[in-house]
Amino acid sequence: MFEYASRLPMVPAKNLITGNYMTFLKTVAPLLCGTLLSIGIAFVAHAASDRPEFALGGTLKVCTAGDFPPMQYYPNPGDTDLVGFEIDVINAIAKKWDAKAEFVVGDFKGLLPSLDSQRCDLVASGIMITPARLEKYDGVPYFGSKVVLLVPNSDTESQITDDMSGKRMAIEAGTTYEKTITNLNAKLAASGKEPVEMQTYPSASGVIEQILVGRAAGTITQDTTAAFRMLQMPEKMKVAYTYDEMETYGIYMRRNPGDRHLVKEAIESLQASGELKQLLAKWKLPENATDVPHD
Repeated sequence: MFEYASRLPMVPAKNLITGNYMTFLKTVAPLLCGTLLSIGIAFVAHAASDRPEFALGGTLKVCTAGDFPPMQYYPNPGDTDLVGFEIDVINAIAKKWDAKAEFVVGDFKGLLPSLDSQRCDLVASGIMITPARLEKYDGVPYFGSKVVLLVPNSDTESQITDDMSGKRMAIEAGTTYEKTITNLNAKLAASGKEPVEMQTYPSASGVIEQILVGRAAGTITQDTTAAFRMLQMPEKMKVAYTYDEMETYGIYMRRNPGDRHLVKEAIESLQASGELKQLLAKWKLPENATDVPHD
């Protein structure tokens, strides 16, 4: 402001005192108006630069499948409002951009194409970051998920998967966890130990039921699923072992380096403030699940 003030012409005081305002209006006023206008434009431009283009209207449209608890789901049949860790994260990001999140629920396989059709601005649905997807869309990783061994809370002995030797385990049919048990049995056989007796069930809820009634010693599942079950039934089950391999979930958007940077910046801000850690604790998810590189 001082730089602009030094450029203003001197106006004799008597011109103002005697009511001769014409000189002032013709010389000083236009400069002041121009200065204030430029400051206003700069302020608006700065404010806009803090938000991606798609959030400037005040609404952030996010596509999700809405069927992956505790990430995003409907608590009860007939509910219209989604809840979950991922929902909370998106709402926190929208708040940073002075916007309101609007969730568009659809079939999982149609989520990314919804970006192309402008049906939504972001996709957040427990969707993995993969090289193939990144060839067409921008994505920001923010959550790491791992496979775990879930056992009854009363089990005080099981600490590693080898401890399942000679026991019966319930596994959801058609999942990759069947192969996990096959690999475990090969390892146990090589060590001269009894194999796991694997029994498969058509649903995840059926698997959990077998554990609760004592017909199965445990199951192999994703840490997100384990978290939801423990949230539903506190003190009934616990994670005995976590595998090293990690799948990384992310938020996808249309290709735009500037928008991607702002999404990444928002996530990093939530991480630095501790808000992500609070949300992880709220949904019983692993406390280090969001400790992933965001590039």
